[in-house]
Amino acid sequence: MMRTIRNIVIGMILFVMGLLAIMFIPSPQPQAAKPWEIELMSDGNIQVFGIHLGTTDYKTAQKKLGAFGETALFSDPDDKLSVEAFFDSTNLSGLSAKMVMTLAVSQSELQEMMTQTRNAKLQPSGAHQHEISESDREKLLDLPVASITYIPSLRLDKAMLKERFGEPDSIETIAVTEANSQIENWLYRDIHLIVQFNGEAKPILIYHSI
Repeated sequence: MMRTIRNIVIGMILFVMGLLAIMFIPSPQPQAAKPWEIELMSDGNIQVFGIHLGTTDYKTAQKKLGAFGETALFSDPDDKLSVEAFFDSTNLSGLSAKMVMTLAVSQSELQEMMTQTRNAKLQPSGAHQHEISESDREKLLDLPVASITYIPSLRLDKAMLKERFGEPDSIETIAVTEANSQIENWLYRDIHLIVQFNGEAKPILIYHSI
């Protein structure tokens, strides 16, 4: 009798341990999109990293990346205003990178936000970075992402980029007088992509909406 009870208890313990082991086995995760996986959408814009430019809002974009961005308002020397969200570290499909998103904010909204900003910081480019008020930060969550700048940790050489994206439609060069160098932009018009080379800096990928 005691042996039967002991066997039942042991069996129950093994069953519970088996259930716990199954619970702790990680479920398969969907493969994250890679930087060269660009889908042309019906509205003429593109989707990259699961983000439909011009449509996906900032809140959803953060969920897609599994990371939170830091937003700021920028005013350039010509007084042009824009809102950017900076991601210091993202990791998608094993590829680590920094990202900068430009959000689609109307000029009237930008002007209104500007009146509520504080702590302006001069940037090397000559632009000023302004801290956005908490109430305006919340409003930004519902605004669409207009463009994404992808700054990979890995240095991508030109051969690798051509293998992924093909030959560019055209190449433009911009002289940078202050640095005595030039910026080279590879333009891929059909997929709204610019690959930018700037001296010794790592190439960056700029995805933009129409």
